[in-house]
Amino acid sequence: MSLELNRQYGTIKSPWAEYAIYSFPDASLVSRGERRPLMDAMNGIIAVNWKATEPHWTAEASPFDSKFSLILVYASSGLVAFSVYRKLELAAGPAIYRSGTEVLPAHQGRGLYGFFTTEVLRSSGAADTPETGILYGWRTRNPIVWAANANICEKVTPSLLGDTQDPALQAACVEMCALLYPGKHLEFPGMVMRGAYGHIKHHRQAYHGTASLVDAAMSRLIPDSADALFSVGYARV
Repeated sequence: MSLELNRQYGTIKSPWAEYAIYSFPDASLVSRGERRPLMDAMNGIIAVNWKATEPHWTAEASPFDSKFSLILVYASSGLVAFSVYRKLELAAGPAIYRSGTEVLPAHQGRGLYGFFTTEVLRSSGAADTPETGILYGWRTRNPIVWAANANICEKVTPSLLGDTQDPALQAACVEMCALLYPGKHLEFPGMVMRGAYGHIKHHRQAYHGTASLVDAAMSRLIPDSADALFSVGYARV
C-alpha cells in the first residue's frame, strides 16, 4: 500500500500487530496507479484458494467500481486478505451483499473473515436495526463460508438446515439476485445459480460441525462444482 493511500485514507484499527487494514467505502477511490497490481494480488489469492482457469477480477469486471466497497489486509509480505461488498436498497429496505472475500491459507484461522463481517455490518448501519437486522446476501458453494454467514443471521433462505422458509426473505433473495446478476437464472425455491463458477472450482476439504451438515445439503442440491447457492438472511451486529 502506497504512502499516498496511507495518508489519504486512514487505516482501520487492526486487532493484529502484524496486519495493516485499509477500508475504501467507495472502491473507485483506489488510485489508478494502484489498481493493476492490487487486482493481480487479489486474483493471486483467489488462484490459491480455488482452481482458477482465468482471472476472477478484470478490467471489465473491476472491483474498483464505485458500486463496491473494499477492505484490504496487508502483512509485511503484501496483500493477504480482502473483502469486496456492496450496499443496496431493496423493496424491503437496505441490504448488504458480500461480493467476495478471500484469505490466504497461511492467514486463515486468525479471525480475519469474522473481522471483515463485523466491519461490513458496521459500515452498513446494521446497528440501527437491532430488532430486525439488515438484509444480508452472499453467493457461495463453500460450506464453511455458508455456515459462517448463516450463523450471524436470524433467518436464512434457502434454509439448508431444516428451518421454515421465510417468504419475505425469498422475495428479497430473488430481487437481490436480479439486481446483481441481471439475466442470470435463479432456481426457485432452492436459490441455485447454475454455472456461476465456470472459471473457478472450489477446493474440497474435510468439514466438521455445522459445515459438514451444510456440505451434505450442498452435495444434494448443487453437485456440479460450477453451481452456487444465492442466500439472503437477516443479519445482526
